[in-house]
Amino acid sequence: MKEEYLHYLWRMKRLNFSQLTLVNGSPISIREVGWYNLDAGPDFFNGTVVIDGISWSGNIELHIKSSDWYAHKHNLDSAYNNVVLHVVYEHDKDVYVNDRILPTVELKHLIDPIHLNNYNSIISNVQKVPCYKDVMNYELSLLQQIDISFLHRIERKGLSLFEGAEERSRDKNTLFIAAVFKAVGGRVNSLPMQELARLIPFEVLAKEKWDAIRVEAILFGCAGMLNDDCRDLYYVDLRNQWRFLKSKHQLPEMRMDSWKFSGIRPFSFPTIILAQLSGLLLQIDSSNLGKMSAEEVIDKIELLNGNVINSYWKTHFVFGKESVSRQLKFSSLFKNNLIINGIVPYLVALKHLDNDYSYTDKAMDLMESLPPEKNSVMNYWRSIGFKPKNALESQGLLELNNEFCNFKKCLSCKVGVEVLEKKI
Repeated sequence: MKEEYLHYLWRMKRLNFSQLTLVNGSPISIREVGWYNLDAGPDFFNGTVVIDGISWSGNIELHIKSSDWYAHKHNLDSAYNNVVLHVVYEHDKDVYVNDRILPTVELKHLIDPIHLNNYNSIISNVQKVPCYKDVMNYELSLLQQIDISFLHRIERKGLSLFEGAEERSRDKNTLFIAAVFKAVGGRVNSLPMQELARLIPFEVLAKEKWDAIRVEAILFGCAGMLNDDCRDLYYVDLRNQWRFLKSKHQLPEMRMDSWKFSGIRPFSFPTIILAQLSGLLLQIDSSNLGKMSAEEVIDKIELLNGNVINSYWKTHFVFGKESVSRQLKFSSLFKNNLIINGIVPYLVALKHLDNDYSYTDKAMDLMESLPPEKNSVMNYWRSIGFKPKNALESQGLLELNNEFCNFKKCLSCKVGVEVLEKKI
């Protein structure tokens, strides 16, 4: 038995409330089950119950066993002092609140065993998608859940751009830097890239943007990568520029060991990412990015020119070590990633900054204009019959997979609920 299942039965009113009695035998009437709470605190807010002819309004808490009240230390948390009803699968201990026994309902003998068995059969499935055999029979519900999951995903990413930023520095430019740095950092160097974004004021980059070598010096210098004895002319120039700019703008510096090079391909080395980032910042003006249509944003990103990246990186992956010459360019993968993981979260952050919900519409337009991503999760969904047609659907599927399917949160998913109920 899982608490999530009890929550589902209660909020969906999938119980015969006319048969409910308290464990002491007293009758009880449920007028309002309450508002389901997904955050900390009691499970349901503002419920209304009638006991012995007296109406009680307050919160309702659910547990597998009534003794879980003490196991979860609710007796030490004042947030639970206003609980008017305890709903449990099994009553094994009286609970006291404000020196009075908390009214308790036991559900053990009221749950439909067929419904419970169907639920257990779904969540016990070892497949990546617990309802994989049935999911394509409910494609409309799947599409709706994908949209919901996508919105959850971009909301989380957009709000994360505010993290670590002081209230006074939460402006469009700061958000843009945070979004772009986070997008290009990849999984391995995501955290140091976010730290770097916090260290470099947008105003400094804007002021020194007239000279490409200065922008590069600021990025590599703040990243802590200009303290070696490398004698390449490019490196020496960067280091000299950095010493001047560091003093001029009072810029901080990271530790070089913050960056990870092992276990990743050379094309994803942080040195290469910073070189690309400098070329990106030299070409993109973020001042009117939020006002552009999806087509205009995509066109702008498509026009990114790899020739702006310093030619030193044609023959180097790290400072001081020459490699085979190659073409410098912004790949389609880089550009799509920039939009999906950078510009889209930036637009969502602007929605919260300006209280303008049209930014979400622009974000969705952008994602519907991009092709779906290619990864193991998409391959799996294709194998069970669903082929995402754009990046919105592939991002929604990633969220559905990572936040619902992986944790067997089937009762919070439109498809899971439909599969469960249609089996009855």
